[in-house]
Amino acid sequence: MATSTIPMARGLPGIGSVFDMARDMRAFLTESYLEHGPVYRMRLLNQQFTVLAGEQANRFLARHGTKHFRSFEFWSGFNAWFGAARSTLSADGAEHAAFRRTLKRGYSREYAVERMDGMIDIARREIAAWPEGKPIPAVPALQRVVTDQVGTLVAGVSPRPYNDDLVCYVHGLLSATIVPRPYLRWSPRFRRASAQVDKLYHEVIECHSGSMRERHGAEPDLIDDLLNLHESDPKFFPEADLKIAAMGPFVAALDTVAGTCAFMLYALLRHPDVLERVRDEADALLTGSAPPEQALREMDAMHRAAMETMRMYPVTPLLVRTAANSFEFAGHRIPAGERVMIATAVPHYLPEFFPEPERFDIDRYGPERAEHKQPYVYAPFGLGPHRCLGNGFAEVQIATTMATVLHEVDLDLDRAGYNLKTTQIPMPAPAESFKVRVRGRRGAVQPLAGRKPWGALGAVLGGALWGALGAEAAREAFRSMTPAHLGRRPLIR
Repeated sequence: MATSTIPMARGLPGIGSVFDMARDMRAFLTESYLEHGPVYRMRLLNQQFTVLAGEQANRFLARHGTKHFRSFEFWSGFNAWFGAARSTLSADGAEHAAFRRTLKRGYSREYAVERMDGMIDIARREIAAWPEGKPIPAVPALQRVVTDQVGTLVAGVSPRPYNDDLVCYVHGLLSATIVPRPYLRWSPRFRRASAQVDKLYHEVIECHSGSMRERHGAEPDLIDDLLNLHESDPKFFPEADLKIAAMGPFVAALDTVAGTCAFMLYALLRHPDVLERVRDEADALLTGSAPPEQALREMDAMHRAAMETMRMYPVTPLLVRTAANSFEFAGHRIPAGERVMIATAVPHYLPEFFPEPERFDIDRYGPERAEHKQPYVYAPFGLGPHRCLGNGFAEVQIATTMATVLHEVDLDLDRAGYNLKTTQIPMPAPAESFKVRVRGRRGAVQPLAGRKPWGALGAVLGGALWGALGAEAAREAFRSMTPAHLGRRPLIR
């Protein structure tokens, strides 16, 4: 029979567990699980949540999430900033399934594999601009790479001129979703960022509309799929809901993929033996002639390193939901309407599932151990009906981006022996203190096998243009280039 007393996680009067969560979200959720069990409560300022944690919670989410949880309340404020009533993030049931069907192709692994060459060219262009011997903040550098890849290849427009504003806008909104921040509307910096993101959105829509949409005869992309849905069923998917969907790829890549790449870079630099194994595979990918899918399959150490990074440094360690229907879990009754956190990453650090969980060990994922295959214990992309739709795309993008970085440059930690510090709001990521230095260049201007050399030359020219002309002027210069100059699709279609 269900009991009514649910233990409360530690916290301070008035603010609850805010400081503990801000210090290390994943660690605090795990510590509270070990102290209180799979159900406990947590207070964050004036909000209270019931936390479900551990393998049992993941199992319940995967099996019963559709019936018992909904997403709308948590994401409704985020939607409103975009002028939308709903989004893929907040929709549930049949509506959510319809959104996923529309987005499936553009976020798929297959779509990413077909565009690996473009991802490599874009990464090379950014890496060519990294200065030698000077400290480079890792997270912003990788954000520029991955948002350009996603924007150019998934939405048809490079976000490079808008990158700083995109970071400010997305981080502001995600933070306000967690802790309400009404002052954002009056912040000059945020208002400027909002205006620039609006410009980016209109540029994306413009290059997919009317005669521009068919001018170059390019393959349809994610934005085309969204516009087709809007045109075929404007009642289900009105124009007011289009902006948040069109900006989705930029939002997704900014912290999830870039954050994972940054965590992975730190782990590899701290583990030279693993770095050597991964770099050998990166060199084979960038200099070989194997088809992309085969080349990816052969990057075993890269794949394992990425998996271990996502286990140790999950960028989405929890999901926030509302209980749609009352249910019993681990001897407690959770009433309908309760705000719930499902701490999906807690099993990642439980020794019964992952021995020596604080140790970076990529051999966990070999066939002899296969620790990740234990049911419901490894969940870097979430579980249940809202499991990350772009996980296949993200896996390809992480592997391709990291392979290009490791092939192109030799990197060192800016400070030898640096111990990673993190930020937790709006999502876990390495702190600004994580910086790297380019010790030397290994293959920065070598073209891919069998390709005209314009892609790598475009990388060098791109970095020079960006530094000499500034963002706005460089944007116009890039827009005037043909696809061959950059080895990828035109910025305006």
